[in-house]
Amino acid sequence: MYKLSCIGLLLSGALLAACQSGDLDVGQAVISPFELQIQPIDSVTIQTATVLEPDTFVTSSDENILVGQWTDAQTGRLLARGFTSVDYVASELAGTTPTGLRLDSLVLELGYAFAYGDTATSFDLAVYPLREPLASSVYYNSSSVGYAATPLLQKTILLRPNSGTQQLRLRLPDALAQSFFDKLTGGAIRDATTFGEFWPGFAFTGQSAANSFVGFTTGTVSGLRLYYHATDINRTASSLQFPITAAHFSQLLNQRSGSALQALQNRTDIVSSTQTNASTYVAVGAALRTRIEFPYLGTLDKPEQFAGLNSAMLVVEPIRRDLRDNMPPPAQLALYQTNSQNELLSIVAGGSAGETPAVASYAYDPTALELVDAYSFDLTQYVNQIIRHETTNRPLLLTVPAGSADLQTLVRRITLGNGQRTTDRIRLRLFMTSGT
Repeated sequence: MYKLSCIGLLLSGALLAACQSGDLDVGQAVISPFELQIQPIDSVTIQTATVLEPDTFVTSSDENILVGQWTDAQTGRLLARGFTSVDYVASELAGTTPTGLRLDSLVLELGYAFAYGDTATSFDLAVYPLREPLASSVYYNSSSVGYAATPLLQKTILLRPNSGTQQLRLRLPDALAQSFFDKLTGGAIRDATTFGEFWPGFAFTGQSAANSFVGFTTGTVSGLRLYYHATDINRTASSLQFPITAAHFSQLLNQRSGSALQALQNRTDIVSSTQTNASTYVAVGAALRTRIEFPYLGTLDKPEQFAGLNSAMLVVEPIRRDLRDNMPPPAQLALYQTNSQNELLSIVAGGSAGETPAVASYAYDPTALELVDAYSFDLTQYVNQIIRHETTNRPLLLTVPAGSADLQTLVRRITLGNGQRTTDRIRLRLFMTSGT
């Protein structure tokens, strides 16, 4: 038993020192405050499963495009392709005398945004010309546009997760570059329409089998750069960039056939963690969420002379071996109430008084010899209401917080252990106040 005092709790690999919270006045009319004890309960039954995340979301508003793939026996395959247009820029080149200028090269510049997954192996990038320009409209992860069957160019690169603003530079074929230069200086390309007829845009695909994604940024850091020089005695060198700032989007395709989650076909489908190696998954890009239920929480066997719930912490431990695996989990996860349709209803109230949303950040213990990490949710008020039958004991959904899913968050994935595992598991830790 624990005497009523300030207790240091090691939760989820992070040392959290906190005094007891909650309503300790409950029951004191019949129990002396000096006889109160804190009793821990760590055996609450938890049922977990993997369900579908709604798989249609806007990707054209993100500043990046995504390329790559991820395949495993549990979750299936996620394939990502990026699509961009190129913007016309008026310049002194249009309609100039070709004899006064000479082409040097035409380079496709791509700003490096991020990399995720297996970055130790090479990444094969292919660039295809689109069949028609992208429209100025909203594009989704399920959108599709046609592109040529043969790539314009291919390049093997080594991904660098912390590359910052580094550029990837791909030289286009000289014959194509010369044709573009001639049409530009000859006046055949003179505005956005004629430019789009020559350059309708590009499709970017990853040809590698490794589980990895790369994000390229749009904007002025990416685009087509034309290098040329004057043919006079000074031979002045110049360049002109046609940036990728307008229409662009990423396509994400999920293929779960043959995987452990192939039964997930509709929003209402559920695959228990007992069918997936005592694990569940959260991966927004792969359209996966974790469903959590406390089936017997409303009929919990409380300690003798129960006075009140002092603290309730839901500790969710990822299955992860090393922080250096280039596969960081989502920075934050949130808990939402749900129904039989697995819809997001309202976010769960967190904290001792339900004053904050139930959102937890990924945390780990930097002093531990082996990785000790978790997401820890303070559900004191929420669990207390269920125990007292003041609220419905609904199933919960665990996913990234609404409105935070940019492309970099979309590709992050996490595997969570269920309550039956000996390590890397989910637990609801209750601390009950009772009398002696």
